[in-house]
Amino acid sequence: MREGEKISAAQIGMILYPLIMSTAMIAGPSIMAKEALNDLWISPIWASISGFLAVLIACQLHSRHANMSIIQQSAQIAGTLPGKLIGLYYFFILVQINGVIVREYAEFISLFLRSTPMPVVSAALVLVCAFAVRAGIEVIARAAQVFFPFFVIPFVIMILLVLKDMDPQNMFPFLENGLLPTIRGAVMPQGWFCEAFLLSFLLPFLNEPKKGMRVGLIAIIASTITMIIANLVTLFMMGDVSALLLFPIVDIARYVSVADFFENLQSGVMAIWVVGVYIKVTLFYYASVQSAAQWLQLSSYRVVTLPIGWLTVLFSYWGLPDFSSLSAWNEFSIPLYLSLSFVVIPGCLLLVSVMTKKWGSAKGVDSR
Repeated sequence: MREGEKISAAQIGMILYPLIMSTAMIAGPSIMAKEALNDLWISPIWASISGFLAVLIACQLHSRHANMSIIQQSAQIAGTLPGKLIGLYYFFILVQINGVIVREYAEFISLFLRSTPMPVVSAALVLVCAFAVRAGIEVIARAAQVFFPFFVIPFVIMILLVLKDMDPQNMFPFLENGLLPTIRGAVMPQGWFCEAFLLSFLLPFLNEPKKGMRVGLIAIIASTITMIIANLVTLFMMGDVSALLLFPIVDIARYVSVADFFENLQSGVMAIWVVGVYIKVTLFYYASVQSAAQWLQLSSYRVVTLPIGWLTVLFSYWGLPDFSSLSAWNEFSIPLYLSLSFVVIPGCLLLVSVMTKKWGSAKGVDSR
């Protein structure tokens, strides 16, 4: 942690919202539609529960162990050796997940830049993110603040332009197969909501610590509402074929046609994806660099920024030879890793911290 760096609660909200929504807005509707069918708009409600838990756990750990990330908190709570093992696990899982995000970005951009090799696209993204990471958390926060309108406004404009073509009847019959399919549809998005736990790496820099939990919960609520809207727009436009589309928002953008002037707004969708992924990759990159520096007890994290960037690009292709393997990884592995890393393990650490404090207080009372 560099001395004097501070960010506002609003900036944290502008980081967390695209962190969750960047992938969910583009690919989320089809993923949820495969299980929930025409009830896909309900799945984000179930998925948001993990987001609320992640924010609450991150804030409670911060209140008990202020100015520490999960790497430092685990060492203080679990002891030196177990804490070191947990910290090492977090470093590798952050790099691995970030590599998958970079690969998803490269796969999407390749739809528009067909002649550009995907490793070049991945390396270019990571290199740009590296400049922000080396500059510090204040620069990351300001970048998120500047880019936030470019993430939100194209999506709003697109919805307004296709409003006349929507068919609300596509949402019926309502809950034809019960609630279970909507819960299954929430498995993947609940992993995205778990990513809100990266708030742990931002809270030490918050200039008004009391606002940390509130802004985190607001980001979860805003993401849930946006995800529901994205799912409904997809359902109203595409109906039963929503589950068959790879990137439904791209297909919806192709429908846009106003006075033969506004047509084929795929570039707007591309802007949403690029801006959102930039913020998301930068935050994961920053968290992995901070994890390495804190685990190694370095005085500055800058020396490991570029090596970890190279490792991120390597992880984006290691074990993921094609898009089908990437899809399988996202479907089965990522939700498990995200839930385990950002809810289960921190929740256990919080429980140990609470119990240790109670035992310590009880022993103090007994000794008197």
